[in-house]
Amino acid sequence: MGNELPFGPLKRFGVLGGSFDPIHVGHLSIAQQILDALHLEKVVLLPAATPPHKRDGRELASAADRLAMCKLAIHNLHGLAVSGFELRKRGVSYTVETARALRKAYGPATRIFFIIGSDSLAELPHWYEIRELISLLDFAVAERREAPLKESLWQELRAALGPAAEEKLRLGVVAVERVDVSSTLIREMLKAGEKIPGYLRRDVEEHIRARGLYGAPPRPTKRGRIALR
Repeated sequence: MGNELPFGPLKRFGVLGGSFDPIHVGHLSIAQQILDALHLEKVVLLPAATPPHKRDGRELASAADRLAMCKLAIHNLHGLAVSGFELRKRGVSYTVETARALRKAYGPATRIFFIIGSDSLAELPHWYEIRELISLLDFAVAERREAPLKESLWQELRAALGPAAEEKLRLGVVAVERVDVSSTLIREMLKAGEKIPGYLRRDVEEHIRARGLYGAPPRPTKRGRIALR
C-alpha cells in the first residue's frame, strides 16, 4: 500500500463495516452519533465483500449495488464517507485484515475507531484474531441508552479476552439512541410490496425499486405494513 492513505489525510476517524444490504437510517444515525460523540473527523462506511458471520445461504445484493446504495445514503450528510476498500479484496472479509492495512497506512499516531453495536459485544471472543484486532484499533461500542450493558457481559469478556481488552472496550462505550429497524425487516417489506415508512433514504429506495433488488416491485402494491419486531 506504500504511503497511500485509503481515506485521505485523517488523524481521528471511525470505520463502520457491514453488509449494508440495504443501508438504512439506523446505520446512518449510529454513524452520525458516534461522529459527534467522539469528535471524529469522519466516519467511513465500509461495505463488506462477504462478512464471515453472514454466510447463511442468502445471497447479498451485488457489491456494486450495495456500494451505490451507501453513496446515495450519505449524500449531503456531514462527516460521512463511503469506501469500496473491502469490496476490492473480494472473498470473505475479516475485520483484522482491514485493521492491519489501515494501521500500516496511517501509522501508530492515528486514532482509528471501529464501530460496533453493543449487541455484537458478546460475539467478539469468536471473531477471527480478535486479540490482534483489539490491539490494532480502538472500539466505539454503540450502547442503547434504554438498555445499558450488563456487568455479567463485561465479566465474560474479561474471562475470554483478558482485563486489558475488557478495559479498552469499556472505554469505547458510547450511549446512543437506536433506530429500531433492521435490513432483514426492510427486505421483507420490499418483497411483500409494502411501503417503507422512512427507514430508507429516498434515493436508496428508488435505486432498489429501479433495480428490482430483494424482489421489490417498481412501486408499493400494498397499504399494510409488516410489524416491527
